[in-house]
Amino acid sequence: MTTVKVLLSVSAARNWSLHQLDISNAFLNGDLEEEIYMSLPPGYSPRKGGSLPDNAVLKLEKSLYGLKQASRQWYLKFSTTLMNLGFKKSQADHTLFTRKTGNVFTALLVYVDDIVIAGNNEEVIDQLKKDLAQAFKLRDLGPLKYFLGLEIARSEEGISVCQRKYTLELLEETGLLGCRPSSIPMEPSIKLTQHNNEPELENPEVYRRLVGKLMYLTITRPDITYAVNKLCQFSSSPKKSHLNAAYKVVHYLKGTAGLGLFYSSKSDLCLTAYTDADWGSCIDSRRSTSGYCMFLGDSLVSWKSKKQDMASASSAESEYRAMAMASKEIAWLDKLVAEFQIHRTKPVPMFCDSTAAIHIANNSVFHERTKHIENDCHITRDRIEQGLLKTLHVTTTTQLADILTKPLFPALFNSLLSKMSLLSIYVSS
Repeated sequence: MTTVKVLLSVSAARNWSLHQLDISNAFLNGDLEEEIYMSLPPGYSPRKGGSLPDNAVLKLEKSLYGLKQASRQWYLKFSTTLMNLGFKKSQADHTLFTRKTGNVFTALLVYVDDIVIAGNNEEVIDQLKKDLAQAFKLRDLGPLKYFLGLEIARSEEGISVCQRKYTLELLEETGLLGCRPSSIPMEPSIKLTQHNNEPELENPEVYRRLVGKLMYLTITRPDITYAVNKLCQFSSSPKKSHLNAAYKVVHYLKGTAGLGLFYSSKSDLCLTAYTDADWGSCIDSRRSTSGYCMFLGDSLVSWKSKKQDMASASSAESEYRAMAMASKEIAWLDKLVAEFQIHRTKPVPMFCDSTAAIHIANNSVFHERTKHIENDCHITRDRIEQGLLKTLHVTTTTQLADILTKPLFPALFNSLLSKMSLLSIYVSS
């Protein structure tokens, strides 16, 4: 979904039109490459005067819903149609297609049968709709307003994206629609662990279903991303304390149901990164938690909270591993934004609050304390040497990625959140 957010950010800054299409019975359009037979459907009878043997089967000429290759064959059919219309498939994301003719730029995103079209020329977009309508049966849904559960609103100031409807449905399903709101999604004092004397939940599906729904909310909610990441680690055998922590997130959502991302029309579309780590924060494994957030201008387009794959010997090492994870995301985002004709000339600034990790990244000497670190973790150092990245120090109180590595007290939590381009269009400013 990062590609969707990048597309919205660029569209807001460049005042591109956004339209949505829906393909009817998309999988039925795929052409089969294999010989596939199916048994006769119930109620089928031959033509009058005809007969069929008892073991008769049907040979499929087109793809059907339920076939293993149905989605792939539909994608091949659709992508071939687009390339015949002059589009080029993105190497950064195969769901993105772009076409540039002179000063006219058009981008198309496809997610199964949902399509978003963005461009700077309305006539060209209208012609594209007609071309696609000749190849497939589709519905023109007009300006983009609701896509994959994301509610999208546009004004002269920019584009806002939220999941308010989904959040309210979650509150109703859990029976907490009338609950008291919480100011934070997780208490800083809480220490969740798998190894305690609590019995496992009798019905763990309740916990798993709730956490799964919360995961989908993190598409537009960086404020709950750390809490949900932590809760996911106990899905195999959840206990009462884990379920209570999950309900705490729902209480927080009660007071922030309309909160979402805002993409300003005045953004300069320059990439900026923040990266942080909480050393040895996992009680069970003593592994650290990495977090990063990426901004395109003033717009937050990518973030992540993840437990590291192995324990780190020091806080500097855990921060260095977090920088490596962020560097990989920056490398991909570099390729992605280039598809929208955004070519940067300066290194991407990466903000980190660990001077030791910054020194490791900028000094390529062999050191006894870092010799065990895996080679792929040195991607940050390589990109700095290539002039593609530069590391900058930031104080802990202004480290935006801190919200993705640990639970925070309300004052610091709200202070960092206010700097992350989030907005609720359902409350007065």
